[in-house]
Amino acid sequence: MINKKHKKSTNKSKDGFSLTEAIVATSIFGILSSIAIPNYLNSNNNTKLSAAKATITSIPPIIGAHINETGEAPSSWDDLSSIAVVMTNNGPATGDLEKPITLPDSIYDLSIEGPTKSIYTLTATRVIDKNNENSDNEGENSSNEKFQFAIKSCFNVSNGASDLRTGNLSDIESKLNCG
Repeated sequence: MINKKHKKSTNKSKDGFSLTEAIVATSIFGILSSIAIPNYLNSNNNTKLSAAKATITSIPPIIGAHINETGEAPSSWDDLSSIAVVMTNNGPATGDLEKPITLPDSIYDLSIEGPTKSIYTLTATRVIDKNNENSDNEGENSSNEKFQFAIKSCFNVSNGASDLRTGNLSDIESKLNCG
């Protein structure tokens, strides 16, 4: 009789990834995420900042047009709406100018002060920063850390001068020049 040797098959079927492969893949994903997520969040915040700046830049001409048309300074968002509507997340802005409104699709609250010596001051602060200010205990958060991404603008109705600054609110307040 012929004796046949049976060879054992060395081909094993794999049903999944080995532990080493899973760890390497997870590590690569973690490294790429640590680079991509901060860049995404930064660009998202810059987009919202630019949109808020565009809205703030559009308001002084509306104030000037209202004064030219009526001969008096606007005292409410409704007064400005007679010239052009300023939108919020909840529709057209209403109420007093000093009452903050949340800009549409934004993380910024906007309030207008003035006129003081013919100058209107527009201040936009991030809603996140305002919420943190209200929840922080005194002394825990220094004033330099509050409102780091604020927008401040001024508009002089007597000579048309305007200025817009972004950054830490305490730093940009002293740099505005609407002479």
